[in-house]
Amino acid sequence: MAVSNEQIVSFLTSNPDLTDSQIVTAMETYGVSPAQMASAVGLDEGAVASRVAATIPQGQTITLGDTIVQPQYQVIGDGENQQIGGLENVYTYKVGQNQVGGGYNQYNPDGTLQRTGTQQEVNATQDFLKFLAGSAGLFGGLGGGFESLFGSGTGAGSAFETLNAGASAMTDLGAFELANAGAGAFTDLGAFELANAGAGAFTPTFIPPIVPPTVPPVVPSTFPPTVPPVVPPTVPPVPPVPPVPPTVPPGPPIPPLPPGPPVPPVPPTVPPVVPKIDPTKIPFTGLTAAQIAALLSGSLTTGAGLLQQQTSREAALRAQQMIDAETAAAKQAAQFRPVGMTTRFGTSQFQVDPRTGQLISAGYTLSPEAKNAQDRLVKLAEQGLVQAEGAQAQFAPLQTGAQNLFSLGNQYLAQSPQDVAQNYLNQQMALLQPGRELELANLQNRLQQQGRGGLSVAQGGTLGATTPELQALYNARAQQEAQLAANAQQYGQQNVAFGAGLLGTGAQTMGNYYAGQQAAYQPYTTALGQVQGLETAAQQPLTMSTNLAQQAATAGANVGRLGLSGAEFSTRLATGPAATTNPYSTLLSGLGASPSFGQVLGGLFS
Repeated sequence: MAVSNEQIVSFLTSNPDLTDSQIVTAMETYGVSPAQMASAVGLDEGAVASRVAATIPQGQTITLGDTIVQPQYQVIGDGENQQIGGLENVYTYKVGQNQVGGGYNQYNPDGTLQRTGTQQEVNATQDFLKFLAGSAGLFGGLGGGFESLFGSGTGAGSAFETLNAGASAMTDLGAFELANAGAGAFTDLGAFELANAGAGAFTPTFIPPIVPPTVPPVVPSTFPPTVPPVVPPTVPPVPPVPPVPPTVPPGPPIPPLPPGPPVPPVPPTVPPVVPKIDPTKIPFTGLTAAQIAALLSGSLTTGAGLLQQQTSREAALRAQQMIDAETAAAKQAAQFRPVGMTTRFGTSQFQVDPRTGQLISAGYTLSPEAKNAQDRLVKLAEQGLVQAEGAQAQFAPLQTGAQNLFSLGNQYLAQSPQDVAQNYLNQQMALLQPGRELELANLQNRLQQQGRGGLSVAQGGTLGATTPELQALYNARAQQEAQLAANAQQYGQQNVAFGAGLLGTGAQTMGNYYAGQQAAYQPYTTALGQVQGLETAAQQPLTMSTNLAQQAATAGANVGRLGLSGAEFSTRLATGPAATTNPYSTLLSGLGASPSFGQVLGGLFS
């Protein structure tokens, strides 16, 4: 029956200490393929195949479900000097695909997919003859070539194995086998022969082909691209338009007219009007004395108003200048001006724009001692973080133990106290039964020997007659059974209490599991808190500078507010009637409003 992914995960969770070899054995037993295992645990199929291959010896394969896994190790030397190195490649192929034309996957030792391909047919005899033919000229003939090529310490098969180790076609070919092998007489072909060889005959072995990557030919491109020239449309030239001759011939030019005689002036026919002089009016003005007086009075009033406006305007300008000066002083006094400070832990820095006087940057620098201590604490924090990261694995036994306690406690609680008591009583009675039978037989034998085998004594009531010895025996047994029944009931209650205790202990153990992980963060958090404390101490100069600047700005703002308040009162006084009244304006206004002054002026002119 097929195994589900949930069963695989449950099996691995219940057995966390299994080795890779034990897991591979279980996969082979239950027919779990690398693909299914990868799907169940969330890994790549290549990673699972690589771990499986690491458990298989050189030259062997293993069938897991529908997949055959075959490792290829680095092989150095042969015979007694042969050394098996690390895993070099991992090949997987489906069951039934181990033949020419069958597909395969080749993985790196880390499980990454190197390539996929199709199995090719290999003729070992032809390949070996080609190898000999190609090597004859290079090494001076076949007679002594092998000896000079491979040396006296190794056989000819060793070099051939080394040459073909990457293909894994032949791994254990000796010199005499190579010299005497027929088409099907190879008997020691190594790893792939185990999967492909027949009964004593050499069959085409599986050698993953080295297929060069298919790279499409690069078609040279023309640059710049060939663009047909733009041919302007051919427009025929427009012939010039000939001038149109006038239909009327031009006449002769008109001569200018000669100048005529001058026109004499026409004498006026109406005689000029001579004005009459009013004796009541001023001769050179034409106005009466009252009109002159009214005109002078209005002029004096207008002049008085203009003088007063000029005086008020000058007072308002002086008040404006006073307000502007006090406002500028208030802004200057309320400006934020931090001052750099230095403590044992750090120094504050500020940068001000020289053109505008505005603060453009602020910061702080730790002192060398604080920086050194902080760096050391950062290293401790890193170590504490590493410890916290490993805490889960360190406290994992507590989790396993808690789960086992939960399981065991549930087993104890699976039965009711009555069932536990009955089982306990049955077990005790089964233990007492052989001894009771022996005891009864000995008693009956003794009574028989004493001649009292048939003796019966009445016990009274509804009880039957029996011998005193048998009555005593059964009374003792009844008392023993009553005691066992009482013990059984107590045992059942203890069983339930014990199961509940196991659950409580498991819960406490699980709590210790989580509490231990939380406690593992304390070195990290403690060191980090110290780093933050040094950083806060280094920020003190910046904080002190800003606080001082804020206090200075507040004090300056209060001073500026007082100046503005004083300027406001000064403005009221400076623009009030008492300060802006022009005496000349008052004089002229009074003269203009006086009728007597007008009459006097009018009389003077008259």
